[in-house]
Amino acid sequence: MYQEVLLATRSFIARPTETGYTGVYCHWDGYPSHQLPLLLAAYQYGFASDLDAMTRHLVDDVPVGWSTLGTDLLDSAPEPLREELSGGEQYPSRALDDIVTAMGSSPPRMTVTDTSTSGLDWGYVLHPHGCLRTTAVSHQ
Repeated sequence: MYQEVLLATRSFIARPTETGYTGVYCHWDGYPSHQLPLLLAAYQYGFASDLDAMTRHLVDDVPVGWSTLGTDLLDSAPEPLREELSGGEQYPSRALDDIVTAMGSSPPRMTVTDTSTSGLDWGYVLHPHGCLRTTAVSHQ
């Protein structure tokens, strides 16, 4: 039986800018074997190939960042594809909304740019031409 196993493979989801990209942090299961199929199926089915809507949801509208992206992004996908990608399990995307600062306030948005990828393993940039580019983050 399939069992959800989340690994702390830290990543980011981003949009291109004129000088690189900007996006938000995603804590769990950022490895390409999980994130790529999920993002591609979400683009095609969940967002009906509307990259602007997908980018707004995943990058712009999340207050801090993502804990994990879940199977809710597959709700409009055909059942065989949902089954293949999720093993039949259902789990929601979870925003990082349970974090507070030492002062008791909400933390600032976890913005990622092409110069601030320290500690992140993978990045997923949502491009209008080619939709998705994956990058292994280099820490040289």
